[in-house]
Amino acid sequence: MNQKLKYISRIKDEFDTVISGVNGVFMRGDNVIDEAVDALIKLYQNGKKIMLASNSGMRVKDLYYVLKHKNVPMNIFYAMITAGEIAHFYLKNNHIGETYYNLTGNTSNVASGLDYKQADSVVMADFILAETESAGVDFNLTIPLLEQALHLRLPLLCVGNNTSLITENGVVESVGAVAEKYAMMGGQVIPFGKPDVRIAAYLAESTAGFIAKRCIVIGDGMATDMRMGNNFGTQTLFLTEGIHQLDSNIDQRLNDLSESYGLNVDYYMEKFIW
Repeated sequence: MNQKLKYISRIKDEFDTVISGVNGVFMRGDNVIDEAVDALIKLYQNGKKIMLASNSGMRVKDLYYVLKHKNVPMNIFYAMITAGEIAHFYLKNNHIGETYYNLTGNTSNVASGLDYKQADSVVMADFILAETESAGVDFNLTIPLLEQALHLRLPLLCVGNNTSLITENGVVESVGAVAEKYAMMGGQVIPFGKPDVRIAAYLAESTAGFIAKRCIVIGDGMATDMRMGNNFGTQTLFLTEGIHQLDSNIDQRLNDLSESYGLNVDYYMEKFIW
């Protein structure tokens, strides 16, 4: 359909529930987009149940803390899930070794509180962690580490499948690109996060009377947000100023993008505003 909207208020009667991303919707890197938060507040005031599905490497409690301390009103959210929370649950219930090497930071959100040790080098690890962070990842620095991991046949846990992120400084590469590279090299990748429809199913189960056709998925990622929405049978709202940067000839470029991914986009907006 690819129907253009200027204001989300124009279609507020078309849905009862919202599954929203975080970065690219009402956050840009570490910065809050005030007009987008205002739109979410207005939706809440109009009786919509708003649920967050984030590919962040944070646990839910940590994302809650971060958003609250950025003055995002957390009472407007009915439920939350993160890629980090899903990966944490996986590691808690599946034994894949004793030690890990973290490709994307000094400490791990995912392994925190679990009985795993962080290795100082790839050769001392049983598996690799790549967790989505708001600043992205230096892709080139990971290549030698991936080569070591491949030689040792280590699995790579990709926590959040975004290949890129929108930040206050523009679009940067993210852990999904690292995972894609590792898979192309022949490595084993265990992914967590959108577009896995089990995320939408988990949120739907927490909502009494949930009807997929009366739900809208909002995000800036074709491969993650829009694919999850399409696969789960919801409406979709694509934000063109996110990671795909459709800032000119938007109609044609969005048609081409939708076709290349084999996806349907119901609505699109340049900015998420009420």
